[in-house]
Order: sequence, then structure tokens, then C-alpha cells
Amino acid sequence: MSPGRSHDFAGRVPLAVTTLLVCVATMLAMALPGAAAPATQPVPPNTAPGVCDQYAGDPDPGTPAWTTRDLNNVDCSYQRRVDAQTNPAFAAKNTQQTAIETAEFSSTLAEWAAEPNRQHANCCTSPQAKVADPFRSPEEWAANGRGRQLKFSFINRNGAKLRARLYAPLDTKRKYPALTFTPGLQSYNEVNAWFAEGMAEAGYVVLIIDPQGQGDSENCGHTPDGTQTTCPTTDQPTDTKSAIDFILSTPSSPYPWALGVNAAGTPTFNPFWQVVNRDKLGIAGHSLGAIAVTPIGQEDPRVDAVVAYDNLDELLDASTPRRTPALFFYTDYAFPATGAPITTPPPPTQHLGAFDQLAAANVDTMSITTRASDHYEFGYQPTPADFPASRYGERVAFYYTLAWFDRYLKGDREATARLTAYAFDGSSDRHSIGAGTYDEQQAASHASDPFAGNVPYKIAGKCAANLLSFYYASAFRLQSGDLASRDMRARGCVPR
Repeated sequence: MSPGRSHDFAGRVPLAVTTLLVCVATMLAMALPGAAAPATQPVPPNTAPGVCDQYAGDPDPGTPAWTTRDLNNVDCSYQRRVDAQTNPAFAAKNTQQTAIETAEFSSTLAEWAAEPNRQHANCCTSPQAKVADPFRSPEEWAANGRGRQLKFSFINRNGAKLRARLYAPLDTKRKYPALTFTPGLQSYNEVNAWFAEGMAEAGYVVLIIDPQGQGDSENCGHTPDGTQTTCPTTDQPTDTKSAIDFILSTPSSPYPWALGVNAAGTPTFNPFWQVVNRDKLGIAGHSLGAIAVTPIGQEDPRVDAVVAYDNLDELLDASTPRRTPALFFYTDYAFPATGAPITTPPPPTQHLGAFDQLAAANVDTMSITTRASDHYEFGYQPTPADFPASRYGERVAFYYTLAWFDRYLKGDREATARLTAYAFDGSSDRHSIGAGTYDEQQAASHASDPFAGNVPYKIAGKCAANLLSFYYASAFRLQSGDLASRDMRARGCVPR
């Protein structure tokens, strides 16, 4: 069957149904602002200042049109940070949450002082850094009835004490697939609350950690008797494997690394074990965490799906198995986060290395490079000058992530249609409760609420092609190649 052709999983749908679906999709896509129309009705490029979600054209390098498009892309890569700096509701919420975290930090310092054998002089100990997106406080999220969360510590495989959080749906009578998330450097787990909160709301149990040597986790390993051993700067592979062991642990199958006096006061099994479906596990990570989960997801037979947020083009070793469906995200602007003009076209397939490795082994895989994106697109760090991010990248990433895990952990075959859709539906927006743009009228109508006026980002109805990189190809190969595209942006906004 040719790539992109409408079908179901029992066989091909009747021609009349296929024709109807294509016509409906065409009419909907034609209604999208800035949509890339069929070749018979081309839409002119729109790269006006601040326009980051419409067709941007395909100008030749070195031309004025190329320069205009490129400079607009750089501006778009700072849009989320500018929104935060110009949003009074964001400023008010940030002030509130910073005060809360500063008070909480006092108790954290007291906890550390009570454990002088554990070192915490790491890179990013700061109450302000922990605030991240102030509209996504885990405690407030749970208090508002969106799900359950628990903050605690556990011992990793080399004996280091890691801070962690568990997130889960409110319903305790069902079982849900398990997910782990491993952040990269300079990260508290709260930086990635968008992932943990959204996935829990969507029906998953999520374990997210502060990696060793980061956030509230300690720097050094220990033997079971408490003797300090090595002090690596960070060890995301060990942390990831430990997180997998922990989220799958139960009273009858306890966590194997909670040993001796070193583990005193830490849990010996997952506190949310009763709602975990131990037969369905996905792992995700960002940066060094993405570099860790890329091979671990293929090596560990317990893992059923992988999502890697910018593994910096890491490839699988020749000896690494190819068995687990994997979704990769990449960015326009490389680490470190410095959006700058791109005057020479980069290789368009640069981000398809691991994708091609899995595709060659007939393993379902997908690679997405979001438009105007940055290495810190997938973690909310709005304050430092060197952490820009686009307005829509996080929502696009969550859209594809949710569909990926729904397909390979929940067995939802309809999720394949979301992965290959020409326009985004509302599945991502349902979980968009974070920082966004500012609406003065909304703020005025709720004048007594200092946080009113914040409008979380939405992508429903937007053309997928217009929110993908025009420098790097995004691709998918699904169902043993029955569905495939090596350039999703080139498909435009409607089936052809």
C-alpha cells in the first residue's frame, strides 16, 4: 500500500469511504489559516514578524526570501520566553510559586543537613529553577483534582538517593501502563511537569526523577552500609534502569536496590503499585536522559515503547538490539541553546540516523523536528537568557508522545491516525494548563484574579506541516512500512 493512503487495520476501506475522508480532510485543511494548499492552489508564504504557525515557503538559499524566513525562525525560537516576560499573569504566578518553593527549600536544606554523608553540591540547586512553569505546580495540579502525585526519594542501583515524583490518574480501581522519565543536565523533575501531568491525566502512571547530581538528588553512590563510593557528575543510564526497576516493584516483588542502612526511610516498592499494569512499560528522557533511553529501550525486554527528546543524534551501537518502537524528537537549533541564523542549509536527513537504523530492522519508528525549536524546548526554563523555546513545540511534542504511547502501550490502533494526521486534533490541548499568551480582556473581566489572562497554548486545527522544521526532515515508518513518509512537511496540509 502506498505511503499515506487511507486504510483500516482489517484491510483497505471501500473507495467511496476513502474518497469521502480525503474530501473532508481537504476542506478542513483548506480552512486552516496559512495552510499549505494543494499544488493547484498555492498559498503565499507568510513570515511576517510573530507568525510562526503558517506556511513559510521554500526559498532558495542565499536569496532575500531565505534570509527573511530564517530570521523569522530565530524570532520564533524565542517566542515562549518573550511570552513569559510580557505576561502579567505569568509574573504574578511566578512570584507566588517562587515564594512557595523558597519556603519548601528550607525544609529540603534541613533534610540534607540531617544526612551529612550525602553530598548535594550539584549544578542547579535553586528554588527559582524548581518553579519552572509556575502554572504547573505538582501540588496545585493534584489539589485541583487533575490527578494524584507523590514526592519522595528512593535509592538507585549504585546507592545514590534520588528525589522522585509519582503521578497517576484519580481512579484507583483500574490499572494503567507505566512510564518513566529521565531528565538531562541542569534539571529538576518539575521542569518536565508538562510530560508527567499530561500523561497521568491521559491514563498513565508516571515516575519522574531528579537525576543523580541534579536537582534535589545527591551526587554520590553508597554501599548498603552507607559507605560513600563514586561521585559521578551524572549517571542517567543507571538512573533510568533504576527507575524501571522501581516503577515495576510491588510488595511481593520488591525493589532490589533498597538495601541496608543506606536505604533507611526510603520505600521498598512503588507506592502506586496497585494501579500499575506491569506488562506495559514506556520510557522517555530528554538530552542525556534521551541518550540513555535510546539504547536501554531496545535492550531491556520489559520496555514496550520509547520516546527520546533530543538525543543529540545518538545512534544505536551495532550490538544493540532493534526491537522497540521508538519516537525521536529533534530541534532546529543545537545544544547549547542559542538560536542563530542558519545561512547554509544543513543536511535535511541529519536527524534520521536512529530512525533509519530501526526502520531497516522493520521496527516502527518516527522522527519529529519541530519548527523554530531549541534543545530546551522540552523543559520549561523561561528565565535564563540562554534558554529560548518556541511557542508550540511543547504542545506538538506532547501530541505525538501521547499518540505514540497510546498506540504501543494501550494498543489503540486509532492512534496511528493521529500520528500521521495532516492537522492536529484536541488531544494535546486537553492537557494544556501551563503558561501561554496573555489576554487583556480576559484579565479585565476577572480583575480580582491576579492570574487571569493567561491563555495556555493550543494547536488543535493547526496544520502539522506548518509546525515542523523546514531545515530538517520529519519522518515516520509504521506498520512494517505500510505507512511511511521521509518528509512529513512536504506532504502539505491535505492528502494528495
